[in-house]
Amino acid sequence: CFCHNGYFGPVVVAYAIGLFMANAAVYIMEMGQPALLYLVPCCLGTMVYMGYKAGELKDLWEGPRVIRAADRLMYGEPHVENAEEEDQGEERQVLEDGMCNEGAEMT
Repeated sequence: CFCHNGYFGPVVVAYAIGLFMANAAVYIMEMGQPALLYLVPCCLGTMVYMGYKAGELKDLWEGPRVIRAADRLMYGEPHVENAEEEDQGEERQVLEDGMCNEGAEMT
């Protein structure tokens, strides 16, 4: 079966199913329908499901490890701030703003 070697075959089948669904909706409703309404969920759902089952969902989202490694070699590590430090900084700013405004009258 062509399903074991990659994503292309199953996504082509999903695209055909989505296209059939879009055409069926036009026929049933007798009104034009946006094809992407049917194509995107079929194709994207198939990719996500297959990636999840193969344990490759993180690679699909972030890109192949080889490319990420090449980016690190070329450009260095990306600077990612610690979320806790950022939250503490925001809390400090709110407290400092509150201390400055304590003497202000409320209207």
